[in-house]
Amino acid sequence: MEDMEIPADGLSHTALYTAWVRHREAEHPSPLFTDPLATYLVAAAGDHPALQAFIAQMQDTSSGFPSYHVVRTRYFDDRIRYALDNGVRQVVTLAAGVDGRPARLPCPPATRWFELDLPAMTEFKTALVEQSGLTPACERIGVAADLTADWATPLRAAGFSPDEPTAWLIEGVLMYLTPQECDELLRASTELSAPGSHLLLEHLQVSMLGDQGTRVRGGLGKHGVTFRSARDDLADWLGAAGWRASVHAGVDPAIGHGRTVAPVPAAWLAAATRRR
Repeated sequence: MEDMEIPADGLSHTALYTAWVRHREAEHPSPLFTDPLATYLVAAAGDHPALQAFIAQMQDTSSGFPSYHVVRTRYFDDRIRYALDNGVRQVVTLAAGVDGRPARLPCPPATRWFELDLPAMTEFKTALVEQSGLTPACERIGVAADLTADWATPLRAAGFSPDEPTAWLIEGVLMYLTPQECDELLRASTELSAPGSHLLLEHLQVSMLGDQGTRVRGGLGKHGVTFRSARDDLADWLGAAGWRASVHAGVDPAIGHGRTVAPVPAAWLAAATRRR
């Protein structure tokens, strides 16, 4: 890709793999979504050797990843749109990767969408959006920050207002943090959340740290990626922090839009609102 260097670390490749899955969904006879930014990325960099190796490894490790990622994407799409339809005008994606939502979801006027990630991925994403020629549906603001350090300060410096309701999207990241880091991330997000805020997140089921996840963990480990946490008590965890949550397993037909989701990877999807 012209003037762009694809981030080389394993976690960045998980984000690029997700984009590949989202691009592939457009080929379905009845797609649950289309992602033009993902399609541009695959067209421009889909033959990158490291990315191809990671895709092959993921496919070999678990053929269930695409079906799960598609349903996960639509789940969060629907809930972000619900938040926007109910007056939220500030969205924050933590560990945003190359997510194309700011360019493809309809956003009301004055919506601001903050996307946090490590500096290399933030720089790559900004260049990707510029080169794609896609017009974001809202004001998109890239924020370079490390979620294991002080990320609230750079977020505020970028114009984020903790006095306004926020829709937080925490997708594809908690499983790579320690339990203590997850607790801190939740605490910081909660402190920045005005009444009326929404918290949308994903976490692994505990079974993925046992025998059920052995092959997946082994495949990711070859790329330096490690599952570091999982939990089966999301409603209680979020409730203790002041959020009222609805939680679904990734295989739940109620969120599948008619799709069958493979049992591996096993994960939870949660949508919560801030208690007043």
